[in-house]
Amino acid sequence: MKKIYCAITCVLSCLLLFNTLGSYNASAEGLQVTFTTNPTIVAPGTNGYIQVNLRSLGTSISNIGITATSWDVNTVIAQGDWNIKVGSLDSGESSSVIFEFKIPSTASPGLYQVLFEISGGEYIKQTAIIQVQDATVLDITSVSPTEISIGTATTIYFNLTNNGGESIQNILFTWKDLNSLILPVGADNRITIPSIGAENYTKIPVDMIASSGISPGVYPLTILLEYYDQTGKKQTVNSTVGLQISGKTTFDIVLQTSTTSTTTFAVVNTGANTASSVVVSIPQQPSYSTSGTSSTSLGNLAAGDYTLASFSLTSTTSNATRNGTMQFPSFNRTGTNGPPSGGNFTDGRNMFMNQSFSGRGNNQLVVQIAYTDVFGIRQTIQKRVNISSGSTSRFSSRTTTQGNSGTFPGGSSSQSQSSGLSNSIIYVAIGVIGIIVVVVVIQLGRKKKLPHLSKSEKGRKE
Repeated sequence: MKKIYCAITCVLSCLLLFNTLGSYNASAEGLQVTFTTNPTIVAPGTNGYIQVNLRSLGTSISNIGITATSWDVNTVIAQGDWNIKVGSLDSGESSSVIFEFKIPSTASPGLYQVLFEISGGEYIKQTAIIQVQDATVLDITSVSPTEISIGTATTIYFNLTNNGGESIQNILFTWKDLNSLILPVGADNRITIPSIGAENYTKIPVDMIASSGISPGVYPLTILLEYYDQTGKKQTVNSTVGLQISGKTTFDIVLQTSTTSTTTFAVVNTGANTASSVVVSIPQQPSYSTSGTSSTSLGNLAAGDYTLASFSLTSTTSNATRNGTMQFPSFNRTGTNGPPSGGNFTDGRNMFMNQSFSGRGNNQLVVQIAYTDVFGIRQTIQKRVNISSGSTSRFSSRTTTQGNSGTFPGGSSSQSQSSGLSNSIIYVAIGVIGIIVVVVVIQLGRKKKLPHLSKSEKGRKE
């Protein structure tokens, strides 16, 4: 009997529980209330609104009313009536009510609560949240420089500005090239900025290098800024910065050969890019001049290639030269065989040597190269080429020079000129001495000759 009684009791209990659950779901009724703030983050000096969403669950609900009862009236300024009668909602029916507001420009960032009371069927209190924050606080205002060369480490400065009225701490700066051809040097691509004051800025140095496998052009860098605002909410700012991979190239110019008529240079493209429509020119300069054309076109020059450019050059560096011809001091050979009147040979030689040495000056030749880079921009650079004295002596401008004292061969240095002049004086002295010797010998011969006897004297002696 006891077992039967226990079994009947359990069955009745289960049936009672099932009936209770079923009656709860069937009779469940009420009002569901949710809030939506637009915009989600409201900037000071702008307007927004709170949208109250109502939905009837179960049976219909009548005499529904919504009233905002508590908020910070100095920060959230109500626009219009904040006490609204909704009316009735049938079972499953929904309705939305808008409460407009304005945030003054002097409002401080933060979270502000608005308490709503909803009546109808049952009494409900529920709170909406308004987040006040500057819409755009951090901004990348400038990037310098905007161009990097392939294979060369370059420091790029990103100017990061805080446009808000409050300082920001612990800002994470991250950059990335989606093609992985622009990479950081000596560090990773993440930099933490401790703080940026209100309406202030900071420069972030980033060392990066462009891979040798990259082609010249403009490449996007993705910049991500992350920080926490005064409300404790994480803010993210995404930016894209264009970075130009250099289309410029570099050149080397080497003196190749120099003859009496032509001087030839080797022009080498030492950069990583092709240079198009290359033109080499010798601009006007005080040290050198050209005969004939001063420019020559080399066409396109690929990276690592070279070609030759020839010019007819005339050196104008010496103070003692005139149109490339060395002028020698003149000497007065009239009168005695001694030194010129009013001076001596040594002084004249020193004057000549001083003029020659002062004429050596600067042997650098300025060469101008114009070309079109990979962006289609015409570029012009200048290079300086060292011209040795041995090379300049072979320029076509070096000819013989005739002075007042005679004809002397032109030379490349004052030492050779003075040496030739000394040899000429020695030869003249030897000639004079020879003449004197001959005259002395003749005079001695006359004194030793026997006296002449007449025929009468000869007969008388006999």
